[in-house]
Amino acid sequence: MTLFIAICSLLAAVAILLLVWPLLRRAGVGGAALPRAGIAATIVAALLPAAAFVTYFWASNWTWDAPPQAPSVSARNIQRVVAQLQERLARQPDDIEGWKLLGRSATVVGEYVIAREAFGEAYTRTKGQDAEAIVGYAESLVLNDEREIDGHAAELFEQALALAPDNPRALWYGGITAYRRGDQALAQQRWVELQNYELTPDLRQVLAERLAELERTQGKPRAGSSQASAAGDAIEISIGIEPRLAERAQANSILFVIARRGNAGPPLAVVRRSVGSWPVKVSLSDADAMLPGMSLAEGGPIKLIARISRSGEPIAASGDLFGEVGYDFASAHPASITIDRIVP
Repeated sequence: MTLFIAICSLLAAVAILLLVWPLLRRAGVGGAALPRAGIAATIVAALLPAAAFVTYFWASNWTWDAPPQAPSVSARNIQRVVAQLQERLARQPDDIEGWKLLGRSATVVGEYVIAREAFGEAYTRTKGQDAEAIVGYAESLVLNDEREIDGHAAELFEQALALAPDNPRALWYGGITAYRRGDQALAQQRWVELQNYELTPDLRQVLAERLAELERTQGKPRAGSSQASAAGDAIEISIGIEPRLAERAQANSILFVIARRGNAGPPLAVVRRSVGSWPVKVSLSDADAMLPGMSLAEGGPIKLIARISRSGEPIAASGDLFGEVGYDFASAHPASITIDRIVP
């Protein structure tokens, strides 16, 4: 703001000089014969800044007493925080809150391996007695490998609920694990209780949809447990690879096809295949969704990612080959992905 005022003052001074200089020259040439030129120059020099000042404040919509805007927190800033926390925790490994903060920060920027290690440290150092550390550790296991939702992560969510029955995240995930193992009544009980807590509008809407589905399916076979995906929500995907990268894709490499909304966060659905000959044909539907009852078509366009994993794990790693494309269910067309990039 100070710079803005300084520039305006300089421009006003230049304008005054351009208007007054001819009048002063005329007064100097005419001497006493032209006193009015000097008077006019004085009036212009006095009134021009005042007129500009009044006009600006009358026409401008700038709020001078508005509080300064806080700088936005970018992913780069959070990544810097992650790096700083890693350095500090290397020197102070007994800082439990620091490990949990590192886990949360790493999750935000999609560094799920770092999040798993950080929450794992917090879980080990609290001897499994900190509900937040347990839930964070279990969630990070799922983000690294979705199969964990039916494995060790499911056990951890139950452990967290035993320690803190009112933990909202444990109730959410505990409802998912109960649903997946067929205990719909327990899933409904946990999600109904979760409604009593402060939730984001998006999560509250998803929760309402899941509860509505449970009310419809109580006592009926679980929709989507076999091949009960709506045909309209299935995406037929053809996956190819650029010739320059084909030699790096070894026979029987593991191919993950992932549907995601946006650039971060857990996937909506995942399919795992072994690579044979190209192109690879994959069908991705609601039956592959990470959350029970989820419809891929809800919520607008999605991003489809095809990645050849060198490690066989779903989390991206340096050297993996991948390609991606946007997809909108409104067009209802087959999708085509070309693997043309390398994870740095």
